[in-house]
Amino acid sequence: MITFGLRCRILFGLTLASWAFSVAAADLPALPAGLTALPKPVHVPAFNLATSAGNSVRADEFQGKVLIARFWATW
Repeated sequence: MITFGLRCRILFGLTLASWAFSVAAADLPALPAGLTALPKPVHVPAFNLATSAGNSVRADEFQGKVLIARFWATW
């Protein structure tokens, strides 16, 4: 038989777990439509690129940051 005290502890535990999951989910930014999250971060290989201003940019300058590289070509 479940006592009143045990019922209160179970209810409190479920409430606390529900709150913890909602707080954890609130910290995640929403992804735009059509995008899905990667299961783990992808590490970028070392490379150097020239900017449109003629400066050189290294991939390791962006360590720990989200990097979106857009490549295009004119044929």
